[in-house]
Amino acid sequence: MKLKINQIINREICHFSDSNLLITSKYNRIHIQKKNEQEYLVEFPNDKLWKRLLSYSRLIRRLLRLDKCNVLPVENGLIAIRQGKVFYYDDQNKVLKQTLILKNCRNIMNQSIAVNKNKEIFFGEYGNNKNREEVPIYKSSDLGKTWEVIFTFSAGKTKHVHGCFYDPFEKKIWTATGDFENECHILCADDNFQNIEWIGDGQQMYRTCYLLFRKKTVHWIMDSQLQDSYHIILDRKTRSIRRAQKFKGPAWSIKQLEDNLYLTTTVQEIGPGVKDHMVHFMVSNDLEKWDDIHQFYHDGLPKRFFKFGVVDFADGRQNRHGFYLFAEAIKGLDGKIALCEIVL
Repeated sequence: MKLKINQIINREICHFSDSNLLITSKYNRIHIQKKNEQEYLVEFPNDKLWKRLLSYSRLIRRLLRLDKCNVLPVENGLIAIRQGKVFYYDDQNKVLKQTLILKNCRNIMNQSIAVNKNKEIFFGEYGNNKNREEVPIYKSSDLGKTWEVIFTFSAGKTKHVHGCFYDPFEKKIWTATGDFENECHILCADDNFQNIEWIGDGQQMYRTCYLLFRKKTVHWIMDSQLQDSYHIILDRKTRSIRRAQKFKGPAWSIKQLEDNLYLTTTVQEIGPGVKDHMVHFMVSNDLEKWDDIHQFYHDGLPKRFFKFGVVDFADGRQNRHGFYLFAEAIKGLDGKIALCEIVL
């Protein structure tokens, strides 16, 4: 197998793609393309003048994180997060309305919002939180028009939430947190977070940014720059875990394609868990063996200021003949989206 890039798009994030909808963004503009319709824009409220002037530079957008936003399509609209504010976009009336101000967070991680079978929506704050203040998880029961704090991690319990994920087998919301000793937890909870199961001991083995659910197992790849990262497989019945394949760096997400291929990429961070200078694009067809079929290179700018090297995936149903990547701090692809395929 090999990765083939068929098109490069001058947008910064691909949020969602399926056969009927493509959502991308650049700076403070969301681009929405529906099947057989003309593309249209949704613009976040204008930044202050000095930010708008600086935003013309991709490097400054990287430095100030002005490129970051999250977008989730919902029925008749969108939920969007940018610069510490949550918005609801009414697609019928073409109105963008602020619905929430986050406590200690500008944006959340990609692919980190859970939607359950009742269309209730969950996400947790992902911020620097250097003083280890309380960390909330929010819930919306009306497609993002209003929010409530459904659960709060007590001060000192964790740094931030890596993601909330809906498990269709147990019909629960699983939440992953990080980053350091005693802060890496996985929670399995009901829709109201009244019955909560804490899984793991807070150590790096339970540090992850994405959970993938199967009938008998739950899968994740460690997101640890501090030690070796492994594919971890949890047995649903016993809640025991086993280490599977080791990776050459931390991983932030797993993408399942419609033709039963699984994709992941390592991240170019800083620490002993990062084994080389490449971002590795990995493919599996059985969630046991991962093949390293392509490598990307960090662009060499200081990682602490200009971002880690990341290649990430869009939400939505896609297949090996056409799926989207987007990249940060990657040589030749920084701030770009790539339409790709896997050639067998």
